[in-house]
Amino acid sequence: MNRRDVLKNLGVVGTGSIALANTACSAADTGASVPDIDFRDRSFSPAQRAKALINQMTLEEAAAQLNCPRAADVMADPAAFQVKHPYFEHGIGGVYSASLDAGPEENAKAVIKLQEAVVERSRFGIPAFIYEECLHGLLATGATQFPQAITMACAFNPKLVEEVFSATASEAKARGSQACFSPNLDVCTDPRWGRSEETWGEDPYVISVAAKAIVTGLQGPKADYLQNDKIATSVKHFAGYGQGIGGRNFAPSHIGPVELQNVTLAPFRAAVNDAGALGLMASHGEIDGVPAHADVVLLNDILREDWGFAGYVVSDWDDVRRIHSLHGVAASEAEAATMALKAGVDIELANNGVYMMLPQLVRDGAISETFVRRAAERILYAKFKCGLFDLPFAQPAEAKRLSRSTEHRALALKMAEESAILLKNENNLLPLDPNKSERILVVGPNAASVHLGGYSPKPFVGVSLLEGLRAYAEGKSMSIDYALGCEVTVGGEGTNEIETDADDTVSFASAERNRELITEAVAAAKNVDTIILAVGGNESTAQEAYFAGDSRGDRDDLDLFGQQNELAEALLELGKPVITVLIHGRPLSPQLIAAKCPAILDAFYPGEEGGHALAKILFGDVNPSGKLPLTLVRNVGQIPGFYYQQPTGRFRNYVDSDSTPLFPFGHGLSYTRFDVGAPQASPNEISVNGSVKVYVTVKNIGRRSGKEVVQLYVRDDIASRARPIKLLRGFKKVALEPGEERRVEFTLGPEDFGFRNAEGELLLEPGRIILMSGANSEDLKQSSLHLRNI
Repeated sequence: MNRRDVLKNLGVVGTGSIALANTACSAADTGASVPDIDFRDRSFSPAQRAKALINQMTLEEAAAQLNCPRAADVMADPAAFQVKHPYFEHGIGGVYSASLDAGPEENAKAVIKLQEAVVERSRFGIPAFIYEECLHGLLATGATQFPQAITMACAFNPKLVEEVFSATASEAKARGSQACFSPNLDVCTDPRWGRSEETWGEDPYVISVAAKAIVTGLQGPKADYLQNDKIATSVKHFAGYGQGIGGRNFAPSHIGPVELQNVTLAPFRAAVNDAGALGLMASHGEIDGVPAHADVVLLNDILREDWGFAGYVVSDWDDVRRIHSLHGVAASEAEAATMALKAGVDIELANNGVYMMLPQLVRDGAISETFVRRAAERILYAKFKCGLFDLPFAQPAEAKRLSRSTEHRALALKMAEESAILLKNENNLLPLDPNKSERILVVGPNAASVHLGGYSPKPFVGVSLLEGLRAYAEGKSMSIDYALGCEVTVGGEGTNEIETDADDTVSFASAERNRELITEAVAAAKNVDTIILAVGGNESTAQEAYFAGDSRGDRDDLDLFGQQNELAEALLELGKPVITVLIHGRPLSPQLIAAKCPAILDAFYPGEEGGHALAKILFGDVNPSGKLPLTLVRNVGQIPGFYYQQPTGRFRNYVDSDSTPLFPFGHGLSYTRFDVGAPQASPNEISVNGSVKVYVTVKNIGRRSGKEVVQLYVRDDIASRARPIKLLRGFKKVALEPGEERRVEFTLGPEDFGFRNAEGELLLEPGRIILMSGANSEDLKQSSLHLRNI
């Protein structure tokens, strides 16, 4: 049965609308109805407290919990806000982005005032959720800015990821935030998409491992109540948003039901079931014509009934309204509100949202009050679980102490060091000798500027590549020169962070002016020994294309933008050693540089300590250990290029080129060499529902200490459905001294060998499983094991 049939069989069909289930259930089925308990009593569970409180609330009070506008509009003048938004006289569900442009202490003090205004309006003293963005650190002035999400994925180090997000949670909580819109668990199958940088790559397994690490870092281990320095997650975008057609933001997704279960939903399942994610954000997009915000199968049947999710679902910005205004499956905004609420969207993120209509819609008989109370109970459950009623609103002194602390900046440096990928290193050009007396030219549009990527506070604060190299060179015999070389854009980059700010124009640099700069760079390069070329992209060439205005962020080309290739070619023609450092958001396909440049270090957006980290890598103080979390295709004609194709997906070559990628998934070199052995299963025959230990030996056969990411892949040799040619099912980063050998252990079980059908059931089939191990997805050694019937 396809999705359309499922929806049709569920019931109510409104004018111009998709089918909806007209059912409601408790948000906290685990908590019995205890009407006489004191909801302020922490000895009871969050579910019991939520039930006790919702039973005392009026319709208007419950409906107020379903609204989440921008914090700035509430904070500027609460009384004036209440005039325009009458529900505010009963409190509010939450506010978005209370960080404003204030520093840590001022931010925390402003949040305290905001919460006081909210609490005094609520008959029960219910505080507001303070939602912030925490994509790669807290989006707030003075907060630590870690490497971008796609960059951290390159580290293949979940323990370090957990530490990063634990630090992020502590900074956010001290400022008064209790929840965030993170992590982004979209599967990135099209690198043209401007939000690719926000993802953790193309592989559902890598994203699932990251999901567990991030949620644990932000929320802590599963427990009735979050720890005092933890905040709730809202994992996003549920679901299929990263798989939109054409690489365009907001585009619909064409995802089959089996792919949905095995690829798209896998990271969310891990976040909810394994890590206990407290919230989810629905996707802007649609699957097979069903907008996510009105998808009862996705938000109720799968999420609530199949997975047992008890938390809340928040809308993406103004997307409830867009069920009507954009998708065209509701006849009015009022119908859009009822559809979203019935489907399971519990709180609306919007400044003047359509959920403000709900009390009147209930009184008019358009929707049952039960749905309003169901959603409010889920929000209250999350508020109790986060300790909103039990802790200070914010801690100004603690916020100042934690924000960009020595420890957190050291963590940002460590993550940047572990994330950089050595794509190419002919004749061991890298590392450079720090004791050699030579003159180095640092050139390119990304040499002297700091790039943090989207969802970062402006102006950017951090260490550029040039600054990092000059700091490293102090007291040494080398000298560092600089030339701009060319520009990519002019007049500011990526200034927009809030969708309602429609002015997000991009001004591209003049080709004529760039060629003058190239001439100047070539003249400067003639007097140096080595050239470090810093090219890539910036926050204007890859960003979130917002709904408002003519906002643009997606591209139809993956090569270097503008005259960057001309600059590279002019410098390479000098015959001097050229080392390229790529700094960018979306994945790139720099074909000319890949073919002609002898050494390439891919940094993506390396965070505020990126300049220091890159200098240490270039001069060998740190041995690069990053790996690609996605496939770098040769050009857009190869899209989709992800490695886990079906057998027919990539076995044919094109007329004028082959189908191999520019660089494969999992690729990343080192300054030393490793030998990764074939996998050995013990035993090599198990039942289909059993588990097995798999061992892989890795040895450092070079002359430097270093880290290798040992990767384990599986393939179901013969199955009832065409299965991918390989699937990553384990990875471990191992540090080895020269000559040292390590036996790495993996445990594989039913989830690794089986696959889910359209209904989400795990199918386990007997037969031969091919095991493959190596340092990337292409260079693999293999063995096999056999699955037998129980």
